[in-house]
Amino acid sequence: MRFIDDKSLERLGFRKLLTRVETLSPYGKAKLKKLKNYLRGEEQLLEEEFVKMEVFMNFSEENKNLIRDIEGIIHRLKDIKTVVNNCLKENILDDVDLFEIKAQALLMEELNLLLKKLPEELKDFDLESMEEMIDALDPDKDRLPTFYVYDSYSLGLKMVRDKKKDVEKRIFAAKSFEEVSQLKEERLEILVEEEREELEVRKQLTSILLKKAEGFLKNIDKIGNLDFLMAKVRFAKTYGGIRPEISINNEIDVAGLVNIEVREMLEAKSKAFTPIDVKLGSGVTIITGANMGGKSVALKTITENLLLFHMGFFVIAEKAKFPLVDFVFFISDDMQDISKGLSTFGAEIMKLKEVNIFLDLGTGFVVFDEFARGTNPKEGQKFVEALAKYLNDRPTISLMTTHFDGIVGDNMNHYQVVGLKNVDFENLRRKIELSKNSMELIQEYMDFRLEKADKAEVPKDALNIAKLIGIDKRFTEIILEEYIKED
Repeated sequence: MRFIDDKSLERLGFRKLLTRVETLSPYGKAKLKKLKNYLRGEEQLLEEEFVKMEVFMNFSEENKNLIRDIEGIIHRLKDIKTVVNNCLKENILDDVDLFEIKAQALLMEELNLLLKKLPEELKDFDLESMEEMIDALDPDKDRLPTFYVYDSYSLGLKMVRDKKKDVEKRIFAAKSFEEVSQLKEERLEILVEEEREELEVRKQLTSILLKKAEGFLKNIDKIGNLDFLMAKVRFAKTYGGIRPEISINNEIDVAGLVNIEVREMLEAKSKAFTPIDVKLGSGVTIITGANMGGKSVALKTITENLLLFHMGFFVIAEKAKFPLVDFVFFISDDMQDISKGLSTFGAEIMKLKEVNIFLDLGTGFVVFDEFARGTNPKEGQKFVEALAKYLNDRPTISLMTTHFDGIVGDNMNHYQVVGLKNVDFENLRRKIELSKNSMELIQEYMDFRLEKADKAEVPKDALNIAKLIGIDKRFTEIILEEYIKED
Protein backbone atom coordinates (compact mmCIF):
# COMPACT_ATOMS: atom_id res chain seq x y z
CA MET A 1 0.00 0.00 0.00
CA ARG A 2 1.52 3.30 -1.07
CA PHE A 3 1.83 6.06 1.55
CA ILE A 4 1.12 9.22 -0.47
CA ASP A 5 0.63 9.81 -4.19
CA ASP A 6 2.77 12.11 -6.33
CA LYS A 7 -0.13 14.47 -7.06
CA SER A 8 -0.63 15.16 -3.36
CA LEU A 9 3.09 15.85 -2.91
CA GLU A 10 2.95 18.20 -5.89
CA ARG A 11 -0.05 20.14 -4.56
CA LEU A 12 1.66 20.46 -1.19
CA GLY A 13 4.97 21.56 -2.73
CA PHE A 14 6.65 19.00 -0.48
CA ARG A 15 9.51 18.10 -2.81
CA LYS A 16 10.41 21.78 -3.00
CA LEU A 17 10.44 21.87 0.79
CA LEU A 18 12.90 18.95 0.88
CA THR A 19 15.38 20.91 -1.28
CA ARG A 20 16.03 22.93 1.87
CA VAL A 21 17.56 19.82 3.48
CA GLU A 22 21.26 20.15 2.67
CA THR A 23 23.40 17.02 2.79
CA LEU A 24 27.18 17.16 2.43
CA SER A 25 28.08 13.93 0.63
CA PRO A 26 26.68 11.87 -2.23
CA TYR A 27 25.94 9.17 0.36
CA GLY A 28 23.74 11.53 2.38
CA LYS A 29 22.12 12.82 -0.80
CA ALA A 30 21.21 9.23 -1.74
CA LYS A 31 19.51 8.77 1.65
CA LEU A 32 17.47 11.95 1.09
CA LYS A 33 16.56 10.92 -2.44
CA LYS A 34 15.34 7.49 -1.30
CA LEU A 35 13.58 8.89 1.74
CA LYS A 36 11.25 6.36 3.35
CA ASN A 37 8.31 6.86 5.67
CA TYR A 38 7.91 5.39 9.12
CA LEU A 39 4.56 3.60 9.25
CA ARG A 40 2.24 2.40 11.98
CA GLY A 41 4.01 -0.21 14.07
CA GLU A 42 7.38 1.52 13.69
CA GLU A 43 6.89 3.97 16.54
CA GLN A 44 9.92 2.64 18.43
CA LEU A 45 12.20 3.05 15.40
CA LEU A 46 10.99 6.63 14.92
CA GLU A 47 11.47 7.38 18.61
CA GLU A 48 15.06 6.13 18.39
CA GLU A 49 15.67 8.42 15.40
CA PHE A 50 14.28 11.41 17.30
CA VAL A 51 16.50 10.58 20.29
CA LYS A 52 19.58 10.53 18.04
CA MET A 53 18.62 13.86 16.48
CA GLU A 54 18.02 15.48 19.86
CA VAL A 55 21.29 14.13 21.31
CA PHE A 56 23.22 15.29 18.24
CA MET A 57 21.53 18.70 18.28
CA ASN A 58 22.43 19.30 21.95
CA PHE A 59 25.95 17.90 21.54
CA SER A 60 26.65 20.00 18.45
CA GLU A 61 25.84 23.22 20.31
CA GLU A 62 28.65 22.54 22.80
CA ASN A 63 31.13 20.93 20.37
CA LYS A 64 30.97 23.13 17.27
CA ASN A 65 34.63 22.65 16.29
CA LEU A 66 34.36 18.85 16.42
CA ILE A 67 31.16 18.90 14.34
CA ARG A 68 32.80 21.25 11.86
CA ASP A 69 35.71 18.81 11.48
CA ILE A 70 33.30 15.89 10.96
CA GLU A 71 31.37 17.87 8.35
CA GLY A 72 34.62 18.80 6.61
CA ILE A 73 35.61 15.16 6.13
CA ILE A 74 32.14 14.06 5.01
CA HIS A 75 32.06 16.91 2.49
CA ARG A 76 35.26 15.54 0.87
CA LEU A 77 33.85 12.08 0.20
CA LYS A 78 33.10 11.02 -3.38
CA ASP A 79 30.69 8.31 -4.43
CA ILE A 80 32.82 5.20 -5.06
CA LYS A 81 30.20 2.53 -4.36
CA THR A 82 30.51 1.35 -7.97
CA VAL A 83 34.24 0.78 -7.52
CA VAL A 84 33.67 -1.23 -4.33
CA ASN A 85 30.91 -3.25 -5.98
CA ASN A 86 33.30 -4.03 -8.85
CA CYS A 87 35.69 -5.41 -6.27
CA LEU A 88 32.90 -7.59 -4.89
CA LYS A 89 32.35 -8.91 -8.40
CA GLU A 90 36.07 -9.77 -8.44
CA ASN A 91 36.74 -7.44 -11.37
CA ILE A 92 40.41 -6.47 -11.35
CA LEU A 93 40.70 -2.88 -10.16
CA ASP A 94 42.84 -0.39 -12.03
CA ASP A 95 45.18 2.20 -10.51
CA VAL A 96 42.47 4.90 -10.39
CA ASP A 97 40.07 2.55 -8.59
CA LEU A 98 42.75 1.59 -6.07
CA PHE A 99 43.60 5.25 -5.52
CA GLU A 100 39.92 6.12 -4.87
CA ILE A 101 39.57 3.29 -2.36
CA LYS A 102 42.78 4.19 -0.56
CA ALA A 103 41.92 7.91 -0.38
CA GLN A 104 38.44 7.19 1.02
CA ALA A 105 39.70 4.53 3.44
CA LEU A 106 42.13 7.10 4.85
CA LEU A 107 39.28 9.58 5.26
CA MET A 108 37.18 6.90 6.98
CA GLU A 109 39.96 6.29 9.51
CA GLU A 110 40.31 10.01 10.12
CA LEU A 111 36.54 10.36 10.49
CA ASN A 112 36.30 7.39 12.85
CA LEU A 113 38.70 9.01 15.30
CA LEU A 114 36.32 11.99 15.49
CA LEU A 115 33.18 9.85 15.73
CA LYS A 116 34.53 8.11 18.81
CA LYS A 117 34.11 11.46 20.60
CA LEU A 118 30.36 11.45 20.05
CA PRO A 119 27.97 10.55 22.91
CA GLU A 120 27.11 6.94 23.69
CA GLU A 121 23.68 7.29 22.04
CA LEU A 122 25.44 7.88 18.69
CA LYS A 123 27.82 4.92 18.79
CA ASP A 124 25.87 3.31 15.95
CA PHE A 125 27.82 5.62 13.65
CA ASP A 126 31.23 4.20 14.63
CA LEU A 127 32.93 2.80 11.53
CA GLU A 128 34.68 -0.48 10.90
CA SER A 129 38.49 -0.16 10.81
CA MET A 130 40.01 0.12 7.34
CA GLU A 131 43.60 -0.30 8.56
CA GLU A 132 44.02 -3.69 6.86
CA MET A 133 42.80 -2.26 3.58
CA ILE A 134 45.06 0.77 3.89
CA ASP A 135 48.08 -1.40 4.72
CA ALA A 136 47.49 -3.39 1.52
CA LEU A 137 47.34 -0.19 -0.55
CA ASP A 138 50.15 1.54 1.31
CA PRO A 139 53.03 -0.97 1.78
CA ASP A 140 55.51 1.83 2.52
CA LYS A 141 53.15 3.17 5.25
CA ASP A 142 53.46 6.82 4.22
CA ARG A 143 49.67 7.28 4.68
CA LEU A 144 49.37 9.70 1.78
CA PRO A 145 46.21 9.81 -0.38
CA THR A 146 48.06 8.63 -3.48
CA PHE A 147 48.46 5.25 -5.13
CA TYR A 148 51.16 3.58 -7.18
CA VAL A 149 52.01 -0.07 -7.83
CA TYR A 150 55.07 0.08 -5.60
CA ASP A 151 58.24 -1.97 -6.16
CA SER A 152 57.77 -3.39 -2.69
CA TYR A 153 54.68 -5.33 -3.86
CA SER A 154 56.78 -7.79 -5.87
CA LEU A 155 60.45 -8.74 -6.18
CA GLY A 156 59.84 -9.65 -9.81
CA LEU A 157 58.31 -6.21 -10.44
CA LYS A 158 61.31 -4.52 -8.83
CA MET A 159 63.72 -6.48 -11.01
CA VAL A 160 61.79 -5.60 -14.19
CA ARG A 161 61.76 -1.92 -13.28
CA ASP A 162 65.48 -1.99 -12.49
CA LYS A 163 66.06 -3.46 -15.97
CA LYS A 164 63.88 -0.70 -17.47
CA LYS A 165 65.86 2.01 -15.69
CA ASP A 166 69.14 0.50 -16.91
CA VAL A 167 67.91 0.42 -20.52
CA GLU A 168 66.63 4.01 -20.27
CA LYS A 169 70.07 5.16 -19.06
CA ARG A 170 71.69 3.40 -21.96
CA ILE A 171 69.24 4.98 -24.41
CA PHE A 172 70.13 8.40 -23.03
CA ALA A 173 73.88 7.68 -23.43
CA ALA A 174 73.66 6.00 -26.88
CA LYS A 175 75.56 7.68 -29.73
CA SER A 176 74.06 6.10 -32.83
CA PHE A 177 70.55 5.80 -34.26
CA GLU A 178 70.91 2.02 -34.64
CA GLU A 179 71.85 1.61 -30.98
CA VAL A 180 68.94 3.77 -29.80
CA SER A 181 66.48 1.81 -31.95
CA GLN A 182 67.75 -1.53 -30.61
CA LEU A 183 67.52 -0.33 -26.98
CA LYS A 184 63.98 0.98 -27.53
CA GLU A 185 62.93 -2.44 -28.81
CA GLU A 186 64.42 -3.94 -25.68
CA ARG A 187 62.58 -1.38 -23.51
CA LEU A 188 59.28 -2.19 -25.20
CA GLU A 189 59.64 -5.86 -24.27
CA ILE A 190 60.43 -4.85 -20.69
CA LEU A 191 57.30 -2.62 -20.57
CA VAL A 192 55.12 -5.57 -21.58
CA GLU A 193 56.76 -7.61 -18.82
CA GLU A 194 56.21 -4.72 -16.34
CA GLU A 195 52.51 -4.50 -17.23
CA ARG A 196 52.19 -8.24 -16.69
CA GLU A 197 53.79 -7.95 -13.24
CA GLU A 198 51.61 -4.95 -12.34
CA LEU A 199 48.48 -6.84 -13.39
CA GLU A 200 49.44 -9.66 -11.03
CA VAL A 201 49.88 -7.12 -8.21
CA ARG A 202 46.45 -5.58 -8.91
CA LYS A 203 44.91 -9.07 -8.93
CA GLN A 204 46.42 -9.75 -5.51
CA LEU A 205 45.28 -6.36 -4.17
CA THR A 206 41.75 -6.88 -5.48
CA SER A 207 41.68 -10.24 -3.73
CA ILE A 208 42.84 -8.67 -0.44
CA LEU A 209 40.36 -5.76 -0.72
CA LEU A 210 37.53 -8.19 -1.44
CA LYS A 211 37.72 -9.33 2.18
CA LYS A 212 37.05 -5.77 3.45
CA ALA A 213 34.65 -4.61 0.72
CA GLU A 214 31.49 -5.48 2.69
CA GLY A 215 32.81 -3.53 5.68
CA PHE A 216 33.63 -0.62 3.41
CA LEU A 217 30.04 -0.57 2.10
CA LYS A 218 28.71 -0.73 5.67
CA ASN A 219 30.81 2.33 6.47
CA ILE A 220 29.38 4.10 3.44
CA ASP A 221 25.86 3.34 4.69
CA LYS A 222 26.67 4.64 8.17
CA ILE A 223 28.23 7.80 6.77
CA GLY A 224 25.14 8.35 4.61
CA ASN A 225 22.90 7.95 7.66
CA LEU A 226 25.05 10.33 9.72
CA ASP A 227 25.15 12.90 6.92
CA PHE A 228 21.37 12.73 6.58
CA LEU A 229 20.84 12.99 10.34
CA MET A 230 23.09 16.06 10.49
CA ALA A 231 21.17 17.59 7.57
CA LYS A 232 17.88 17.05 9.43
CA VAL A 233 19.34 18.69 12.54
CA ARG A 234 20.54 21.70 10.49
CA PHE A 235 17.07 21.91 8.93
CA ALA A 236 15.47 21.93 12.39
CA LYS A 237 17.86 24.60 13.68
CA THR A 238 17.35 26.80 10.64
CA TYR A 239 13.55 26.74 10.63
CA GLY A 240 12.68 26.27 14.29
CA GLY A 241 11.96 22.55 14.37
CA ILE A 242 11.14 20.75 17.63
CA ARG A 243 11.06 17.09 18.59
CA PRO A 244 7.44 15.94 18.29
CA GLU A 245 5.73 13.51 20.60
CA ILE A 246 4.56 10.25 19.02
CA SER A 247 0.85 9.75 19.62
CA ILE A 248 -0.35 6.22 20.34
CA ASN A 249 -4.03 7.25 20.41
CA ASN A 250 -4.38 8.33 16.78
CA GLU A 251 -4.58 12.01 17.63
CA ILE A 252 -2.95 15.18 16.37
CA ASP A 253 -2.38 17.92 18.94
CA VAL A 254 -0.29 20.87 17.77
CA ALA A 255 0.39 24.43 18.87
CA GLY A 256 2.33 27.07 16.97
CA LEU A 257 2.50 24.91 13.82
CA VAL A 258 4.17 26.73 10.91
CA ASN A 259 4.28 26.53 7.12
CA ILE A 260 7.85 27.52 6.24
CA GLU A 261 7.20 28.80 2.72
CA VAL A 262 4.16 30.90 3.66
CA ARG A 263 5.93 32.30 6.71
CA GLU A 264 8.89 33.42 4.60
CA MET A 265 6.62 34.91 1.96
CA LEU A 266 4.78 36.95 4.59
CA GLU A 267 7.99 37.99 6.35
CA ALA A 268 9.29 39.32 3.03
CA LYS A 269 6.27 41.66 3.10
CA SER A 270 6.89 42.53 6.78
CA LYS A 271 3.86 40.50 7.83
CA ALA A 272 3.56 37.76 10.43
CA PHE A 273 2.43 34.18 9.86
CA THR A 274 -0.36 33.03 12.17
CA PRO A 275 0.65 29.62 13.57
CA ILE A 276 -1.87 26.79 13.73
CA ASP A 277 -3.27 25.43 17.00
CA VAL A 278 -5.52 22.42 16.52
CA LYS A 279 -6.51 19.05 17.97
CA LEU A 280 -7.67 16.27 15.64
CA GLY A 281 -8.68 12.69 16.25
CA SER A 282 -10.34 9.75 14.55
CA GLY A 283 -13.34 10.75 12.49
CA VAL A 284 -13.86 14.05 10.71
CA THR A 285 -12.89 17.61 11.63
CA ILE A 286 -14.60 20.44 9.74
CA ILE A 287 -12.91 23.84 9.27
CA THR A 288 -15.15 26.73 8.22
CA GLY A 289 -14.44 30.38 7.61
CA ALA A 290 -14.15 33.12 5.00
CA ASN A 291 -12.48 32.33 1.68
CA MET A 292 -9.71 34.77 2.57
CA GLY A 293 -9.30 33.24 6.02
CA GLY A 294 -6.40 30.88 5.34
CA LYS A 295 -8.24 27.54 5.57
CA SER A 296 -6.23 26.01 2.72
CA VAL A 297 -2.97 27.21 4.28
CA ALA A 298 -4.01 25.55 7.55
CA LEU A 299 -4.62 22.24 5.76
CA LYS A 300 -1.27 22.38 3.99
CA THR A 301 0.54 23.35 7.18
CA ILE A 302 -0.87 20.39 9.12
CA THR A 303 -0.26 17.92 6.28
CA GLU A 304 3.26 19.20 5.54
CA ASN A 305 4.34 18.78 9.14
CA LEU A 306 2.68 15.35 9.38
CA LEU A 307 4.78 14.27 6.39
CA LEU A 308 7.96 15.68 7.97
CA PHE A 309 7.12 13.69 11.11
CA HIS A 310 6.65 10.49 9.11
CA MET A 311 10.01 10.97 7.42
CA GLY A 312 11.87 11.33 10.69
CA PHE A 313 12.16 15.13 10.79
CA PHE A 314 11.49 17.47 13.65
CA VAL A 315 8.34 19.51 12.96
CA ILE A 316 8.07 23.29 12.77
CA ALA A 317 5.99 24.12 15.83
CA GLU A 318 6.03 25.16 19.47
CA LYS A 319 4.72 21.74 20.52
CA ALA A 320 3.35 18.83 18.53
CA LYS A 321 1.96 15.33 18.85
CA PHE A 322 1.42 13.23 15.73
CA PRO A 323 0.51 9.57 15.14
CA LEU A 324 1.99 7.27 12.53
CA VAL A 325 -0.59 6.42 9.86
CA ASP A 326 -0.76 3.99 6.95
CA PHE A 327 -1.54 6.49 4.21
CA VAL A 328 -2.08 10.19 3.42
CA PHE A 329 -4.38 11.82 0.86
CA PHE A 330 -4.51 15.56 0.12
CA ILE A 331 -7.46 16.35 -2.15
CA SER A 332 -8.00 19.96 -3.13
CA ASP A 333 -10.09 21.84 -5.69
CA ASP A 334 -7.27 21.91 -8.27
CA MET A 335 -8.02 18.29 -9.20
CA GLN A 336 -9.08 18.97 -12.77
CA ASP A 337 -7.47 16.56 -15.21
CA ILE A 338 -8.08 17.85 -18.73
CA SER A 339 -6.16 14.98 -20.32
CA LYS A 340 -8.79 12.57 -18.97
CA GLY A 341 -11.69 14.86 -19.78
CA LEU A 342 -12.70 15.20 -16.13
CA SER A 343 -14.19 18.22 -14.42
CA THR A 344 -12.88 19.24 -11.01
CA PHE A 345 -15.78 17.45 -9.34
CA GLY A 346 -15.32 14.37 -11.51
CA ALA A 347 -11.66 14.18 -10.56
CA GLU A 348 -12.59 14.55 -6.88
CA ILE A 349 -15.06 11.66 -7.13
CA MET A 350 -12.42 9.48 -8.80
CA LYS A 351 -10.04 10.29 -5.94
CA LEU A 352 -12.75 9.61 -3.37
CA LYS A 353 -13.19 6.17 -4.91
CA GLU A 354 -9.47 5.52 -4.34
CA VAL A 355 -9.64 6.88 -0.79
CA ASN A 356 -12.48 4.48 -0.03
CA ILE A 357 -10.26 1.51 -0.91
CA PHE A 358 -7.55 2.71 1.47
CA LEU A 359 -10.04 3.38 4.27
CA ASP A 360 -10.84 -0.34 4.26
CA LEU A 361 -7.15 -1.30 4.37
CA GLY A 362 -5.77 0.80 7.20
CA THR A 363 -5.85 3.97 9.27
CA GLY A 364 -4.69 7.15 7.57
CA PHE A 365 -4.92 10.92 7.28
CA VAL A 366 -7.24 12.35 4.61
CA VAL A 367 -7.73 16.00 3.65
CA PHE A 368 -10.55 17.41 1.51
CA ASP A 369 -10.16 21.10 0.70
CA GLU A 370 -13.55 22.56 -0.35
CA PHE A 371 -14.85 19.24 -1.70
CA ALA A 372 -17.63 19.54 -4.34
CA ARG A 373 -16.99 23.22 -4.94
CA GLY A 374 -17.05 22.42 -8.67
CA THR A 375 -20.68 21.27 -8.79
CA ASN A 376 -23.97 23.12 -8.21
CA PRO A 377 -24.44 24.33 -4.61
CA LYS A 378 -27.50 22.23 -3.70
CA GLU A 379 -25.98 18.96 -4.84
CA GLY A 380 -22.56 19.99 -3.53
CA GLN A 381 -23.93 20.56 -0.04
CA LYS A 382 -25.54 17.12 -0.01
CA PHE A 383 -22.29 15.48 -1.15
CA VAL A 384 -20.22 17.27 1.48
CA GLU A 385 -22.72 16.47 4.23
CA ALA A 386 -22.72 12.81 3.21
CA LEU A 387 -18.92 12.71 3.00
CA ALA A 388 -18.59 14.22 6.48
CA LYS A 389 -20.92 11.59 7.96
CA TYR A 390 -19.16 8.82 6.06
CA LEU A 391 -15.68 9.85 7.24
CA ASN A 392 -16.81 10.46 10.80
CA ASP A 393 -17.52 6.75 11.26
CA ARG A 394 -13.98 5.76 10.26
CA PRO A 395 -10.88 5.48 12.49
CA THR A 396 -8.93 7.53 9.93
CA ILE A 397 -8.21 11.18 10.81
CA SER A 398 -10.09 13.25 8.23
CA LEU A 399 -9.94 17.02 7.79
CA MET A 400 -12.35 19.02 5.62
CA THR A 401 -12.89 22.67 4.78
CA THR A 402 -16.23 23.81 3.44
CA HIS A 403 -18.20 26.94 2.62
CA PHE A 404 -21.54 25.09 2.88
CA ASP A 405 -23.91 25.51 5.85
CA GLY A 406 -25.31 22.64 7.88
CA ILE A 407 -22.42 20.23 7.39
CA VAL A 408 -21.22 19.89 10.97
CA GLY A 409 -23.03 17.21 12.93
CA ASP A 410 -23.40 17.06 16.71
CA ASN A 411 -20.60 14.53 17.14
CA MET A 412 -18.14 16.16 14.72
CA ASN A 413 -15.04 18.20 15.55
CA HIS A 414 -15.47 21.77 14.29
CA TYR A 415 -12.97 24.62 13.95
CA GLN A 416 -13.70 28.05 12.57
CA VAL A 417 -11.36 30.74 11.30
CA VAL A 418 -11.80 33.74 13.59
CA GLY A 419 -11.78 35.94 10.49
CA LEU A 420 -13.39 39.38 10.91
CA LYS A 421 -15.53 38.43 13.89
CA ASN A 422 -13.83 40.83 16.30
CA VAL A 423 -13.17 43.69 13.87
CA ASP A 424 -14.49 47.24 14.33
CA PHE A 425 -16.13 47.51 10.91
CA GLU A 426 -16.78 51.24 11.04
CA ASN A 427 -13.12 51.94 11.81
CA LEU A 428 -11.98 49.54 9.07
CA ARG A 429 -14.43 51.02 6.55
CA ARG A 430 -13.05 54.52 7.17
CA LYS A 431 -9.51 53.27 6.59
CA ILE A 432 -10.56 51.54 3.39
CA GLU A 433 -12.16 54.74 2.10
CA LEU A 434 -8.78 56.48 2.49
CA SER A 435 -6.81 53.58 1.05
CA LYS A 436 -6.15 52.52 -2.53
CA ASN A 437 -5.79 48.86 -1.57
CA SER A 438 -8.89 47.63 0.24
CA MET A 439 -7.99 43.92 -0.09
CA GLU A 440 -4.61 44.38 1.58
CA LEU A 441 -6.22 46.22 4.48
CA ILE A 442 -8.81 43.48 4.93
CA GLN A 443 -6.01 40.88 4.96
CA GLU A 444 -4.25 42.85 7.70
CA TYR A 445 -7.36 42.82 9.88
CA MET A 446 -8.21 39.17 9.14
CA ASP A 447 -7.63 36.91 12.16
CA PHE A 448 -6.30 33.62 10.75
CA ARG A 449 -6.43 31.71 14.03
CA LEU A 450 -8.55 28.59 14.32
CA GLU A 451 -10.95 28.36 17.27
CA LYS A 452 -13.19 25.56 18.45
CA ALA A 453 -16.73 26.22 17.29
CA ASP A 454 -20.13 24.86 18.32
CA LYS A 455 -22.24 26.40 15.58
CA ALA A 456 -22.88 24.37 12.45
CA GLU A 457 -23.33 27.48 10.29
CA VAL A 458 -20.56 28.92 8.19
CA PRO A 459 -19.73 32.53 9.25
CA LYS A 460 -21.00 35.32 6.99
CA ASP A 461 -17.62 36.98 6.44
CA ALA A 462 -18.24 36.99 2.67
CA LEU A 463 -21.01 39.58 3.17
CA ASN A 464 -18.82 41.67 5.46
CA ILE A 465 -15.92 41.60 2.99
CA ALA A 466 -18.21 42.60 0.12
CA LYS A 467 -19.62 45.52 2.14
CA LEU A 468 -16.13 46.68 3.11
CA ILE A 469 -14.89 46.61 -0.48
CA GLY A 470 -17.87 48.76 -1.41
CA ILE A 471 -20.48 47.00 -3.52
CA ASP A 472 -23.63 48.84 -4.68
CA LYS A 473 -25.95 49.91 -1.83
CA ARG A 474 -29.08 48.42 -3.44
CA PHE A 475 -27.18 45.17 -4.11
CA THR A 476 -26.23 45.06 -0.43
CA GLU A 477 -29.88 45.51 0.60
CA ILE A 478 -30.94 42.60 -1.63
CA ILE A 479 -28.27 40.34 -0.18
CA LEU A 480 -29.37 41.23 3.36
CA GLU A 481 -32.96 40.32 2.44
CA GLU A 482 -31.72 36.92 1.28
CA TYR A 483 -29.85 36.37 4.54
CA ILE A 484 -33.01 37.29 6.48
CA LYS A 485 -35.01 34.74 4.46
CA GLU A 486 -32.49 32.04 5.45
CA ASP A 487 -32.80 32.90 9.12
